[in-house]
Amino acid sequence: MSGGTLTFYDPVEYAAWKPTNSLWSNSQVTNNLAERLVWQDPETGELKPWLAESYQVSDDHLSYTFTLREGVTFSDGTPLDSEVVRLNFDQHGAGDPARGITKDPFWTDYAGTDTPDPRTVVVRLSKPNAGFLQVFSNYRASSILGRSTVERDLNGQSDLRNWVGTGPFVVESVSGTSGVTLERREDYNWAPEGSGHTGPAYLERIVFKSVPEAGTRVGALQSGEAQVARNVAPYDEETVTAGGGALEAFPVQGETNDLTVQLFDPQSPVQDKNVRLALQAATDRRAINETVLSPSYGVPTSALVSGTPLRGDATDYLTYDLDKAKSLLDDAGWKPGADGIREKDGKRLSFNLRVAPYYQVSQPVLEVLQSQWREAGVEVDLTSPSLTEYESQLASAPDFYFSQGQTSTAEPGVLRTAYGSDRQNVTRNVVPDRTLDDLLAAQSAEFDPDQRQKAVQAVEDRIFSEGYSIPLYDETQVFGIASNVHGFATESTARSWLYDTWISQ
Repeated sequence: MSGGTLTFYDPVEYAAWKPTNSLWSNSQVTNNLAERLVWQDPETGELKPWLAESYQVSDDHLSYTFTLREGVTFSDGTPLDSEVVRLNFDQHGAGDPARGITKDPFWTDYAGTDTPDPRTVVVRLSKPNAGFLQVFSNYRASSILGRSTVERDLNGQSDLRNWVGTGPFVVESVSGTSGVTLERREDYNWAPEGSGHTGPAYLERIVFKSVPEAGTRVGALQSGEAQVARNVAPYDEETVTAGGGALEAFPVQGETNDLTVQLFDPQSPVQDKNVRLALQAATDRRAINETVLSPSYGVPTSALVSGTPLRGDATDYLTYDLDKAKSLLDDAGWKPGADGIREKDGKRLSFNLRVAPYYQVSQPVLEVLQSQWREAGVEVDLTSPSLTEYESQLASAPDFYFSQGQTSTAEPGVLRTAYGSDRQNVTRNVVPDRTLDDLLAAQSAEFDPDQRQKAVQAVEDRIFSEGYSIPLYDETQVFGIASNVHGFATESTARSWLYDTWISQ
């Protein structure tokens, strides 16, 4: 089993490697370099010790005490100890303005970390948070990097060549935004509980390459040039299996893939709730799935992907109803013009939708949506900016009223991370929704599973009754796997974990 090089083709170019970067391409790489105190089983959702051999939560849920495993070292030979863990957590929980590092939105209610001895870490919260233990397993929120990395400024941490982790692989080389090569760490021996073996990884080397052309990625699988291709297009799925390869589809626990309505502009048509609810009613998710996706993708019935613990049920809000959409737009004062596009006060009901470059199915999905909204009298102009252009426009374009995306982690508290006005504030609402903030805080403070599920449902009810989110499809990562690849796996949010992966001859 041991040995060999695996080539992994990804459709998205690599960006700055800052530890909190959640770009799909980046996180396929970094998940194999840096590790967490806790491992979340992707099948059961169970949390298990990893770099910590054990942990305890105080009765008041305000402190989390971890005992670190003995013998764990970083790739530069320095030991994993409580002080380096504290340095990591302080940067996530409090930020470090002098180094250009902002607070991590996952680290809600962080009050500090104590280090009573080299193997004991005590994380303190200012308020109880039912979802916080899971944060310690999150690939982007709690991966532990060595002191030589953490003590650098943001630019230094964003250079992958500076990354020092405890993972089963280390960085061999970086080729701009197009490629990374990892090599096996020979002294690694602290894989998470439930792994298929112990000791070093099987693969000797992993070559990650950014290859945007879908046909090239599939052709490389068939020729043997690549062994894994991420995000196989729905129309290529049958080609992969017909050529002897395998498809592995992983629902990404956390938020469903949606258009989040942006409320930063007081003059925007989407400031009218009736307009937002009309667009929701004009969206036929099942038709999107049947037209341009595949059975690999779930049809959304919640703000959270199927399988995410304690998710709510938003079926009633997400039912396609064209007549309702038209009626709501009539009530909002938008009347059909000569060409069918609605008008009000001399302005057309027209939106610019940007194709999100992070998601390979974004273009066809939005093309179907464009035709669906046209039936309700809403005009959509589709544009396809590059990754850099998309992020620049999101930050400054005056007409960026819909942002496609999702935040992934297998815990319903992700909704607080996303929607909290003091967190990501994904709606960019100029007037914070204090009712939603209170509901988000209430679900975080509820530890009884049945009661917490009701609290999560209340959050979803608020999100959808206000029309903040227009779900498109359940986020799913579809990998094409060559027939000689065995043991391919991911963590709980579909980031590749290649420790147990091997290649047969």
